[in-house]
Amino acid sequence: MERYLKTNRPIGVAIAGLLMIALQAGGAAGESSEPRWLVEAPTAGMMPTGRVAIDVRAASGRSVLADVELGLWNRVLVGVSFGGQNLFGSGSSEWNPDPGVSGRFRLLNETSTRPALAVGFRSQGSGVYDDVLGRYHAKSLGIYAVFSRNYWHPTGQVGVHFGLNRSLEDGDGDDTLTGFFGGDLEFWGRVAVVGEYHFALNDDGDMAQGKGRGYLNVGIRWLVTKTAFLEFDLKDVFENNGRAQRPVREVRVVFLRR
Repeated sequence: MERYLKTNRPIGVAIAGLLMIALQAGGAAGESSEPRWLVEAPTAGMMPTGRVAIDVRAASGRSVLADVELGLWNRVLVGVSFGGQNLFGSGSSEWNPDPGVSGRFRLLNETSTRPALAVGFRSQGSGVYDDVLGRYHAKSLGIYAVFSRNYWHPTGQVGVHFGLNRSLEDGDGDDTLTGFFGGDLEFWGRVAVVGEYHFALNDDGDMAQGKGRGYLNVGIRWLVTKTAFLEFDLKDVFENNGRAQRPVREVRVVFLRR
């Protein structure tokens, strides 16, 4: 039996519920938080206690994913996500089989001599969910550890990030430990260019959807206000996924509240 929930209703109660919970969390925050994600890759970034981030992504014209994250004790992030495909236009909608969950704990803060270190978990993958193999087109991170280091440059900051991860989406028989690296380059506190590369060593087996090229994702982020930014991403630039005919274009809007 298919794990997708098919419906003709627009967008759905689940995403609306997530957004309503986050919007009721309080007034606007006074300043933006450090980067928590590049495109799909995590950083060791955190949010202050009580800060809420509402992250809504729209890709391929008809798919939507909504994320809500909450900062706890300045060292912990917890989150939930839900979305689906074909949510606009005609035809049946295909919801992801389960809500995604995420959590992150920063073990070490950055100092002048060492990077920050965080460990976490994320069950939300990217793209369409394959019910037969029990995985997304681009597998979820699963369990991960990430190092982040930030440097100053004449027009802002640059961040460098590297991590290892072990996805639990191994129904294709490939449970290899893999990794990722990436960076963010800020200009005048208003615009940032982000990029990342996932080695995808766990997606090159006999039943793999990947072609062994890895996943390259890039984006440009515009800080519209101190509590909101707009981002345009291009995912899978190397066209690694055999089921996608071209890179995926994605628009992302993030609001910060507390």
